[in-house]
Amino acid sequence: MPDEDDPLADAERIFQAYVTSGGADAHELPRAAHHYRHALTTLPNDHPLRPPVTANLMACLRALFLTSADPTHLDDAITLGRQQLDQAGPTAPLPLAFHTSLAGVHNARFQHTQDLADLDATLNHLHAAADLARHTEPGMLPALRSNLAFTLRLRYDITRNHDNLDEAITLARSAHQDAPAAVRPKIAYMLSSIHMLRHRDLGTRTDLDEALHLAIDVVDHTRQDHPEYSGYLAHLAALEVEHHQRTHDPQSRERAAAHYERLLDLLDTAPAIRPIVIANWAQILETAERQPGALALVTRMLPELEAAVEEARGSAHRPATLTALARAHLAVHALRGTPENLHTAITSAEEAVATTPPEHPDHAEHSISAAAARLARWSTRGDHTDLDRAGTLLTAAANHPTAAPAVRIQAAHALIAARTTADDTAGADHAARQAVDLLPAVAWPGVPRADQEFRLAQVADVSNDATAAVLSAGHHCGEAVEINEAGRAVLWAHLLNQRTDLAAVHAVAPHLATAMARVRRDLA
Repeated sequence: MPDEDDPLADAERIFQAYVTSGGADAHELPRAAHHYRHALTTLPNDHPLRPPVTANLMACLRALFLTSADPTHLDDAITLGRQQLDQAGPTAPLPLAFHTSLAGVHNARFQHTQDLADLDATLNHLHAAADLARHTEPGMLPALRSNLAFTLRLRYDITRNHDNLDEAITLARSAHQDAPAAVRPKIAYMLSSIHMLRHRDLGTRTDLDEALHLAIDVVDHTRQDHPEYSGYLAHLAALEVEHHQRTHDPQSRERAAAHYERLLDLLDTAPAIRPIVIANWAQILETAERQPGALALVTRMLPELEAAVEEARGSAHRPATLTALARAHLAVHALRGTPENLHTAITSAEEAVATTPPEHPDHAEHSISAAAARLARWSTRGDHTDLDRAGTLLTAAANHPTAAPAVRIQAAHALIAARTTADDTAGADHAARQAVDLLPAVAWPGVPRADQEFRLAQVADVSNDATAAVLSAGHHCGEAVEINEAGRAVLWAHLLNQRTDLAAVHAVAPHLATAMARVRRDLA
């Protein structure tokens, strides 16, 4: 065959076969990579074939990493990409495929190391590819914008920069509007998930409504035998639970329960559903605990959660799966009183805390779950080691610098009870004041009034418990009244102390009003 006399042509044949197979036909990729390397050693630095050959070699190395899990393939690919960038110079045009390949390699390494620099490099090259596609291959824009939106959503998980979410939503909307019908449900699902994330962090009702509308449309237009159907259904079920929590609509709760029953029937045939079920386990568990048959539901889920924990071993997703498993075992213990379930809940939750970087926002949530398990065991055994450990975990969560204010308040609220139980009135008093001081951050003026009210309703008991703690610490009644009023009058204080209407500013300096609105939103 002609390819045998032309190594580069042979490499192209192998690579195209791999692409056509959707990644299934990868057994000849080492030979293709060898041929591409050889071609690069013979081509002059200014040869027009060097960028596309480098792009294909990077794609081959990424594929080899996916089949071998050897990160040196990714390091090698990134080195080759940087060398090509240096040789071409900052102003030289490079093909779209070069940027998409280098973005894919950086993204793969980010998934392996969670290094933000790799994620930023992914974004840079995806932006470059999208800019090129506008003029050369507009048909690729929906896919590129979709990838950009997903990558920005990942970046938000680390940085909590709300601009990342806003840009992700804008890009995902554009991708959804222009995408071919065959891929629109997948992009709509991603857009819905980003709206859902922004609602969870900012509490905005409009995000919840848009996320729910998109999710319903996706499920309605996806065949039940489609491989992604179970994931879409799990996402919709979680949104119905959140909608019920927000509106108290009983029909939302009934729909969520029906969706979860259907999901349980799909677990054996749809393994891809497991990560989504894990991500939404808090909502699933809350739904289960309020209905008959809760024990059967949670028990049925335990093997799936345990399998997910093992599958996530060595990955950044493991702490979240461990916390989900801990909460499930804690729920079984609450229903049965079984010490083995409580022991597993503690060990799983503690491992989640230990394997999460202390500065990561999720560290606070994992700490709260671990503290709950410790307090449950203290109530049965009376071992003050558990009570002390719970206090340490809750103190760290309440003081976490990057956790959401609502999470910190939850920790401080739980700490009030833990310190009171330990007869530490001074500690309970300190936790009480901290919890009340955090309340204004939950209902920042930049958030719409209805959303402020909803957020405060979620922590309505904090001021009462804080007042009781202050009284128990022996402080004057007047001081306790001040604490109580500080918790009850958050919205009134906003009205008295701040001017929230930016209409006058907007009329004089629109750019300044826009900037102020953005600062308010970010602080929210």
